[in-house]
Amino acid sequence: MQLMEDLNLENSRLRDLLNFKKSTKMDLVAAQIIGKDMIPDHKTLTLNKGTQDGLKAGMAVITKDGALGYVFKPEPYISQVMLLTDRYAVVDGLIQRTRAKGLVEGDSQKKQCQLKYLEKNEDVQVGDIVVTGDLDRIFPKGLPIGVVQSVERKEYEVTMEITLRPVVNENKVEEVFIITDIKNENFEPPTPVNE
Repeated sequence: MQLMEDLNLENSRLRDLLNFKKSTKMDLVAAQIIGKDMIPDHKTLTLNKGTQDGLKAGMAVITKDGALGYVFKPEPYISQVMLLTDRYAVVDGLIQRTRAKGLVEGDSQKKQCQLKYLEKNEDVQVGDIVVTGDLDRIFPKGLPIGVVQSVERKEYEVTMEITLRPVVNENKVEEVFIITDIKNENFEPPTPVNE
């Protein structure tokens, strides 16, 4: 019975991945996670795909729910992925609601991210969604990264401290996509046309 339940769950996950792949114009390579970094200071994964499958350093790694990380060390048959929660990870991000831009940096110890370099006067609220920008050319624009958990404005600081909870739970991911060609995909909602 347990084996049957596991197969049903796997089929459901794979069906969702297939539907996502069919709904996008991006070129994607599907991969399975076969390893995780056990050092608390780093957040990396090992995938079962590599340069033989067309993977290169700097390619985005995503799930159907949002951004997870990017390839940083591809080998012929496997690849190392730096998660967005790794302390060395940095990507372009923006507040979806207000379009305020900053950089998303990882925080390995807390398994979360920080949105940095936003001026104190920007409108940021707990619950805001942070999505990928398009300046770093890693991710397509508008892909969810995280949800604002806290906003701290210090009196003598020019910028504020913003903590994000990633939308993709790195501990529950088994299959991912690597974007081999973005093809100008954009996950931003369409701009309403004024009549």
